[in-house]
Amino acid sequence: MSKIHICREHQLDHEQCHAVAEDLLGQLVDTYGGTVKSDGETMRYRHATGMTAVVEPQEGQLDITVKLNLMTRSFGPQIEKQIKRALDKHIGED
Repeated sequence: MSKIHICREHQLDHEQCHAVAEDLLGQLVDTYGGTVKSDGETMRYRHATGMTAVVEPQEGQLDITVKLNLMTRSFGPQIEKQIKRALDKHIGED
């Protein structure tokens, strides 16, 4: 299993950070399908192929981990680029 991990520092308040996380996962759902569930502050994305993502909005940082399986591994670079583009739009570049 392949993994994408992105941790981005930010100066957003709690609500803004949570909104960025929701937007990011919403883009994954719009592009690839799947579902999103909240577990407290942590948000989890799951696709029928077994691809998963965990987004943890925290004070000062947003942590994203995507696990790709054999079927979705070829989309890894595209997914990583999409995540970074969304983060750049809302938070700014690394």
